[in-house]
Amino acid sequence: MKAGPSRTSRSQAIYALLLELYPRPYLQHHRAEMLQNFQDLEQESPSKVALWLFLARDLAVSLRIQLARTLCGQTAIVVLVLTLLLVFTERHAVARQRPIESFCFGYIFGWFAGWSGKQWQVSPLINRASSNIRSLPAQATMVVSVVVFVIVLTGAKGGAQSRVIWTLCYGFLLAWIAGWIGNRWQMRP
Repeated sequence: MKAGPSRTSRSQAIYALLLELYPRPYLQHHRAEMLQNFQDLEQESPSKVALWLFLARDLAVSLRIQLARTLCGQTAIVVLVLTLLLVFTERHAVARQRPIESFCFGYIFGWFAGWSGKQWQVSPLINRASSNIRSLPAQATMVVSVVVFVIVLTGAKGGAQSRVIWTLCYGFLLAWIAGWIGNRWQMRP
């Protein structure tokens, strides 16, 4: 008697759909292994309830970790924190709204600049650039030069416009550093 092709259980089909929540690069490396582990767990599990309770805990932890390593996941965290900052300052009148808004705006730009800088540094596609230019100190020098240029160009005379420019640049610099760190964390194995 021939053994027929293995039939996919309903639980396995649902699990395969849930795997689509993971980032694509992660799935490209681990999908087959995860499906095999699921099949093994399903066969050894005493009940479907125990299986899905275990999987719910596992998915909650591993999805959070994998999504936090992506640009989209880290950007969502940054936007959430900045939104909370804006709501807090609005409700409690901690600071004038304008400087906080410009800080947040600068932070978003800096975040993407830091992330892009780190991507540029590790990109195999950009092999023509000298490693000195792609280094953290070289990119930091470029970023600081741009910020100084913006401050000089707008004229640091004082007043409200000057404070907006300074807070925008301050947010940009902080976020550029955070973007570099975030991308470095994302690149960990």
